[in-house]
Amino acid sequence: MNGEKTLKIESLNRRIVMLTLPTIVSNISVPLLGLCDTAVAGHMGDERYLAGMAIGSIMVTTMYWLFSFLRAGTSGLTASYYGSADRYGMGVCLRNSLLLAIVIGLILMAVCSPVLGFLQKVMGATPQTAELAGEYFSLCIRGAVPMMILTALSGWLIGMQSTSSAMWVNIGVSVLNVAATLMLVYGFGFGYAGIAIGTVLSQWIMIVPAACLCIRICKMNGIVLWRSINDGHRRFAATPSSPCYGENISCNRTGSMEWKAMLNVNSNLFFRSACLIALSLMLYGYSARLGDIEVGANAVINQMFLFFSYFMDGFAFTGEALVGRYSGARNLEMLGKSILLLLGWTAGLTLIFILVYSLFLSDIVHLLSDSKEVAESVAACKIWVSALPLAGAFAFIFDGFYIGLTKTRPMLISTIGGVGLFAILLHFIDHTQWMIWMAFVCYLALRSLLLISLFPYTLKKLQLQKIII
Repeated sequence: MNGEKTLKIESLNRRIVMLTLPTIVSNISVPLLGLCDTAVAGHMGDERYLAGMAIGSIMVTTMYWLFSFLRAGTSGLTASYYGSADRYGMGVCLRNSLLLAIVIGLILMAVCSPVLGFLQKVMGATPQTAELAGEYFSLCIRGAVPMMILTALSGWLIGMQSTSSAMWVNIGVSVLNVAATLMLVYGFGFGYAGIAIGTVLSQWIMIVPAACLCIRICKMNGIVLWRSINDGHRRFAATPSSPCYGENISCNRTGSMEWKAMLNVNSNLFFRSACLIALSLMLYGYSARLGDIEVGANAVINQMFLFFSYFMDGFAFTGEALVGRYSGARNLEMLGKSILLLLGWTAGLTLIFILVYSLFLSDIVHLLSDSKEVAESVAACKIWVSALPLAGAFAFIFDGFYIGLTKTRPMLISTIGGVGLFAILLHFIDHTQWMIWMAFVCYLALRSLLLISLFPYTLKKLQLQKIII
């Protein structure tokens, strides 16, 4: 029995590694490939081009970030259907996600002008830079439809336990972006506009191979995507982990119930993203008032936090896939082991990052900046830099668990609580760099604590509290 148990754990650990590595590679490689736009803009002979592209990119990213639920919500629901071997659910989830993505993309394109005016006021750039940022934003937003579609497809692929396919989609967009940008700017003389057009062109082109990947997976799993919604009128066994559990579905399932399940999950994630955007605006707003040295130091600290998040997101996405799969299958033993092993991986990774940031902070800073003043400013916040992994790790991994369970309300509650604490602390404390990062660590810690404390209640509500760990 012990030998069989060991083999199961070893097999599950291999599965975790195989699911996580593609996401980590994607997370690390995509930003590196994205440096092409920065390099091209930075070599146009006027720093305004670089500033305009940077601000325009932030505005576009902010808009897309608000609708990132298309990935997370789709992955959790799809994984649940995958675990219960519900081919109809997997197909409808893909179809509904694509329809929602197209609608959102069209709306973003339609409201481009008023949104641009609002964001330009928020960013507060000089008139010349604001104009260039506006040009970049106006061109990039024309890729809203393919960007939303690719986001939804990535979530569906993760839910289908194919993180490697999602990785190739993300890397493919970035590689195409590099090629298109270089060709348009230097080959066809499009100049500054070529940077944004190259981004949009790469997104439209990547829809084709991404769709082919999804069609291939549909065929492998016997999923008929374009079946009539009313063809879903068939009896099925509703379980507490089903996305539609709690409805009167002893019953025939209809397409409207699938939409209700998706919108219920995604609405919480939408408002959570809005809270995170508000947090980012507060963080960057207060940091910008401290001076150039502090702004540079905060950029370095933020990059260190982002680098840690690239790894943690990998395990969180794996959590979405495995927890969704085993909760959908009602396999309590594998569900419990998946959660336990992922928590173990999280603890080990957190310890590594704490040690690296504690022991090699100055070396890392020198790799990112040659300014002595910036290095000293970062060193003054060493305690909070080292605490970032510990405070944030379990917020990342439990987000993955909740998405896999398709119960996203606790994620919204914890984010509101954390952002509220951050705002209160910044209101009552001195606005120094040390205090700002102290407040940010407190925000992460509260998010983690709330997610952990609400987890047993969520399992009980889903009748999963008897997990064998």
